[in-house]
Amino acid sequence: MKEVDTIYPAVSVRDLPFRHLGEHFDTINAMALGGLKSILPFKNRAQPALIKHTAKAPSTELLESYRNWCHVKELSRVPPHLVCAKLAMPVTAKLTAQSPYPLLNVLNQGVSIQIHKPISEGEDITLSGKLINASDDGFRARIESRIKVSTVNSPKAMTIDAIAAVVLKKRPEKAKAMSGEEANYETIAKWQPAWNEGQTFFWMTGDFNPIHTLPWFAKRTQFKGCIMHGYGAFAQAFEALKRDGEEFNEIECRFVRPLPLPGKLLLIKKSNQVDESNYSGYRIEDSDGALYQVGRYRINEKDSE
Repeated sequence: MKEVDTIYPAVSVRDLPFRHLGEHFDTINAMALGGLKSILPFKNRAQPALIKHTAKAPSTELLESYRNWCHVKELSRVPPHLVCAKLAMPVTAKLTAQSPYPLLNVLNQGVSIQIHKPISEGEDITLSGKLINASDDGFRARIESRIKVSTVNSPKAMTIDAIAAVVLKKRPEKAKAMSGEEANYETIAKWQPAWNEGQTFFWMTGDFNPIHTLPWFAKRTQFKGCIMHGYGAFAQAFEALKRDGEEFNEIECRFVRPLPLPGKLLLIKKSNQVDESNYSGYRIEDSDGALYQVGRYRINEKDSE
């Protein structure tokens, strides 16, 4: 088994300038309005409609902070996970607000990304999204949105399928079976999130959900404290895979359970097996074996010479 160094936070909210917050007006505004609408006494919702939005290119300074935070390998491009967590968030928030569920309780549950063409630094980004599902089983609501991402130079850059959930009431506890797949995974990185990791991620993306950023608020919720943004943990796993030499243009993940802050030592693992469709798996678990995120990615086929 190879030795892996622990990745401690390279950037903290204390290191970030207030200028970064000025780049998140669209995200903060969309999330605040969506939350406000969800608590108003009337519950009528408009029919799901196409949402279009143009996002300004992230500044070089913001990109540098974000790249340092998650140790990005490809420095000349906008990280796909930043597109999901920041640039697409105003569209995702507006689409989620079209559902009939209380948005103050919404949590991201996963994401699927197809990267058709990389997005170069400095390009404004056009996003077009639609709500494709909003349903529940009485215990938990599932909200799915699909967003297409383009730029002037890349008319078809990315497709994002974002999944969110709203807990309506507590589901009866069930015994969880072990998967038996642990032996097929090897650790490729270790990550130790700090107590204020959610505040740092907000400063770089604009996702200010208080469950991630305000300890006094989070202590009064079912989580009893702040939890990490699912997209933040996903970014760390994405870049760990890249640093380990994996090349892929398709990746999907599911956020299994909330990641409390400050976090335990987290192990980012990848499978040593590839299926017939060229998919391999990854996971994030803590040092006690608790699973927080699972996913899979499709390894790019190498061009034959």
